[in-house]
Amino acid sequence: MKCPKCNTDNGQRSVCKNCGLFLYKADHRNAPKLSEKEIKQRDRQTILRVVKKALRFIAIIISTFIISFLVYLLLIFVFDIV
Repeated sequence: MKCPKCNTDNGQRSVCKNCGLFLYKADHRNAPKLSEKEIKQRDRQTILRVVKKALRFIAIIISTFIISFLVYLLLIFVFDIV
């Protein structure tokens, strides 16, 4: 690639070795093209990450209810409060 600022030829580099200018715009069009298999794998990883976060959130909610119930039982049977 040729640098538009200093006209240095940089080969396949994405940053000019002379002036340090980025030779691409931060845009999805400049990303490497993914094959169908890579797209499916990336989508699968994204879905798995979302499912893990959702399950972690549900586990925290359930744990909160269980701990609250145990504290309630502790107050009733041990301290005779309530």
